[in-house]
Amino acid sequence: MSNARTPGKLLLFGEYTVLLGSTALALPLPHLFGEWASGTPPPGGDLLPFAAHLHRLSQEGRLMAPLDTHQFLQEVKSGLYFSSNIPVGYGAGSSGALCAAVYERYANPAIPKDNTTALPTLQQQLAQLESYFHGESSGADPLICYLQHPLLIEHNVIRPVTVATRSEDRGLFFLVDTGISRRTAPLVQQFKAQCETDHFRERALRQLSTPTTAATHAYLEQNTAGLERALLQIATAQLNLLRDFIPTPFRTAWKEGLQSHQYYLKLCGAGGGGFLIGYSPDRQLPASVEAHRLHPLPEV
Repeated sequence: MSNARTPGKLLLFGEYTVLLGSTALALPLPHLFGEWASGTPPPGGDLLPFAAHLHRLSQEGRLMAPLDTHQFLQEVKSGLYFSSNIPVGYGAGSSGALCAAVYERYANPAIPKDNTTALPTLQQQLAQLESYFHGESSGADPLICYLQHPLLIEHNVIRPVTVATRSEDRGLFFLVDTGISRRTAPLVQQFKAQCETDHFRERALRQLSTPTTAATHAYLEQNTAGLERALLQIATAQLNLLRDFIPTPFRTAWKEGLQSHQYYLKLCGAGGGGFLIGYSPDRQLPASVEAHRLHPLPEV
């Protein structure tokens, strides 16, 4: 049974538009991670309800993953917990990392990380684990945390990809901490409800999905000009179409970036709080970012 660190994840491109069929790119976040520990769990870190839930599914023959849930339950009762610096409600994979860690520690046999043909099965197994926390899960987040490798989502198929070597003089991605924790499910439901209107769906496909696909491929190919052009389009479209998903204190800074072209901001995951993703073409964090109390985190 493994006891290695499990990283968080970042959906660099594809927030919401992946629901409309656009491509999406997800990366592991090694500077945010969780690992197993023993003792008194921190507030909110009690895994007993989760362990009991999985054990019950196993006893009923409904658990997809071959987990030793009895061992998991006993170790949790003996003081095992998941120590993590991944903030909850930030779109950084706090529940995904936990589910990946449970799978890696207790699956027998576990699907090897290099078995690409089994990724759909692995994704389904992990989706069932994470559904405990979200009510519904695609399994993509824990899959990224488990594989610890960039994943491309295209035509509803997930596959590992390699990112072209970056040049040091190219733009800088950074994370912005809004200081606001949020729940994903209500925000996703709000977006789906908006998409029931044909006019909104068509605008989202045209203004968001197309540049998101372009940004994904430009990033993978390290096409700087194409990436910056697509990010400008994404930031503009999100401000127009998804304004309610952008925390109010950050909308002015968002607009300033678009007007100055010094940086661009975009949602990270569901939005509504958590992290924002920023990109600076000249690799400098503008003073206006600091002035609005945006806190950049380590480079992605």
